[in-house]
Amino acid sequence: MAVLAIHPADSFKLKAALEEWQTRLQASFMGVESGITLSLETTCASQVLSAPDQSIWLNTLNAAPHGVWRMSQRVPGVVDCSNNLGMVDVQPVHGQCNFMVRSLRMAEAEALGAEIASLWALTATAVEMTGHYPGWAPNPDSPLLAVCQSVYQREFNAESCVKVIHAGLECGLIGDKYPGMDIVSFGPTIQGAHAPGEAVEIASVDRVWHLLKAILASLK
Repeated sequence: MAVLAIHPADSFKLKAALEEWQTRLQASFMGVESGITLSLETTCASQVLSAPDQSIWLNTLNAAPHGVWRMSQRVPGVVDCSNNLGMVDVQPVHGQCNFMVRSLRMAEAEALGAEIASLWALTATAVEMTGHYPGWAPNPDSPLLAVCQSVYQREFNAESCVKVIHAGLECGLIGDKYPGMDIVSFGPTIQGAHAPGEAVEIASVDRVWHLLKAILASLK
């Protein structure tokens, strides 16, 4: 939601602009987000952001990196490092925004974080870098992965599919505490994770439990 202060005589211009942007966004996200709508209603505001601060916020947010920053050079088609502008809260006298950086390796995450901090430093805006989430670089030569693939083939009479995804996993946190530990991640089939309507396929939970017991028995 955004609260805008405009002259009453210009209200028709705002309505026309919203209709135009709704058309643009619907075309841009066709097949991805089909329910995009922009609506307008009258409200009241006793204070507004000063013109210089408006310029700082709008221009800096527009220039800030958002989305994929770098693709992996080791794993084709996998995002190596990205940034998500998750929250913006601008008030008449202050404001803050939150960027979430994710990367397969910590060095890239730190480099992207420094780039974002440098951008905001140009406007003398305070920046705090917290909540570091360690990356987890894929290891195609993992001995544990080879065992898991072999057990999967034996138990289900089918080839397993190994994938690298761009997401935050506990494996990064564990690997950061125990450098050199061999780690794999597998789990049930989940749809719509971290969103309304998130669901898990019940039958896949049983298969994962069966696989886990078989892997542990093989490693014993």
